[in-house]
Amino acid sequence: MILAIDLGSTSFKSALFDERLRLVAERHEPLRYRFGTGGRVELAVSEVERAMQSILPRHHRPHVIALTSQAQTFTVVNARGRAVRPFVSWQDQRAGQAAARLRRELPDFAEHCSFADLLPALQISQIAHLPLQDGEMPLLLPTYFVRRWTGENVTDDNLAAMSGLYSLRERQWWDAALRAVGLREAQLPRVIPIGQVAGLTRRNEFGLPVGVPVVLAGNDQTAGAYGARLEENGALLITLGTAQVAYRCVERLPASKPGVVRGPYPGGRFYRMAADAWGGNLINWAETVLSGCSTDEAFFAQAARAPAGCRGLVFDPERGEWRGLGLHHMTADLARSILEALSARMAQLVNQLGGVGRRFVWVAGGGSKQPLWRAITGERLGVRLRPTAATPLVGAARMALAALRRHEG
Repeated sequence: MILAIDLGSTSFKSALFDERLRLVAERHEPLRYRFGTGGRVELAVSEVERAMQSILPRHHRPHVIALTSQAQTFTVVNARGRAVRPFVSWQDQRAGQAAARLRRELPDFAEHCSFADLLPALQISQIAHLPLQDGEMPLLLPTYFVRRWTGENVTDDNLAAMSGLYSLRERQWWDAALRAVGLREAQLPRVIPIGQVAGLTRRNEFGLPVGVPVVLAGNDQTAGAYGARLEENGALLITLGTAQVAYRCVERLPASKPGVVRGPYPGGRFYRMAADAWGGNLINWAETVLSGCSTDEAFFAQAARAPAGCRGLVFDPERGEWRGLGLHHMTADLARSILEALSARMAQLVNQLGGVGRRFVWVAGGGSKQPLWRAITGERLGVRLRPTAATPLVGAARMALAALRRHEG
């Protein structure tokens, strides 16, 4: 039995699969964030542990466990392994001044890291904003649980490369970045390739059996791409989710490019990814302000009534406003214009990755189940979209199965 866990931004999810990757059971648990002034977004350690406890299986013994995760979200532990800070979310924006300083001190940042720009939400910026004490260690979400379950301090290169502290070029923690934030390499976890075993479970407070291999499956977008087997079919994967994402697997580490994220992919390959802040979250907002659109079903039913082009109406997500709005426009036009705006932004993401390049594109995420959203996006891209059932949980399970076979072999 394979236990796959997705430490998502909205909720933690788990799924049990058999050795043919058939789903046996699944659970999910929403997260409760703490918000504050200055862009503070945190998760209490007790909240993270509560959510994990709620999704672990009660009546099945897994033979292997795989963890995929939102990127960046981390806590700080002391020398005894006790968390001394809440988890800082990747959505936290308090480190703006620290990021600006680091841009000056690390002018070659883009050559080393997944991101082409040094952003406030990155782990390096958050540590510069609130420096660690000697003996303290920053642990990403999956590393925190690996330590609790196995006693090992381990992260994977896929997530390490997104922290700003790891060099893709040097394949190790980046000395210049560590000096910039006052860290020593001894304060950081050991780095292993994505899809490898981080350790074996020992006696733990979470009720997991002893001796189970724990596999690190990188960020959730990479796990979803691995579930869709991009390394085999060479397809482009787009995600119509809370945010929109375009993702491609490549053979060699891509050069840094503004707006494109890059990093390690299982099997020694790499990825290129472009992401947008707008997606299903924009539709959720529209459902609160448009009459007759209070549910997904109602929103898409309204949008289906409007003609292509929405009779000249254009929605601007950045400004949150409609342009060209007239008395002749109806709710249906307003709803469809949002989908057309999202499809235009997805086309921009795909262009950042070099275009479609194939006759079809895989499409995942909640929006892939909406025929209208899928059709409008496909028309904008000029390509047929093929929905895929691959999810981060499927991809994590697939990595776990491969790692288990290597481990047992």
